[in-house]
Amino acid sequence: MRSFVRISNCLRICRMKMVGQALEELLVEAYHQNCLRIGVIESYKYMKANPHRVVLCVLASEKETEGDIMLQMNLIQLKDMCYKKNVRIMCSTDMRRLAELVTMDDISGNEASRDLHCILVTVSQISICAAAQLTNGSCLTERRMKTAK
Repeated sequence: MRSFVRISNCLRICRMKMVGQALEELLVEAYHQNCLRIGVIESYKYMKANPHRVVLCVLASEKETEGDIMLQMNLIQLKDMCYKKNVRIMCSTDMRRLAELVTMDDISGNEASRDLHCILVTVSQISICAAAQLTNGSCLTERRMKTAK
């Protein structure tokens, strides 16, 4: 039984590494194509106006913001909107890595106040099908993860 548990844990770790790598590649490519919406407020506004153009929602958390009730309420609203619009959600706990992937010298220019708690991956109408196929194989929504536990 122990060997089965070890193998199962190893497979889970390998799969998570593959998912993480796929997410990194997707974020870098989307960044270079100007297909990211960064920040909780910006993401919420974009989601309300263009839900059909959102392929993936990356939610990042960190210990320092767990007590920020306003932020947590906004994240809950975003999650709810994603569920209602069938947008896949991925969660990350590595804000530093997200900041590295999404270079901070972009359009807004305000590096210090950059909010990486939510990143939407968006697509043009033409590439929606291709992006959906890419994320379909490597993403699990938070809802599925919770039911699997």
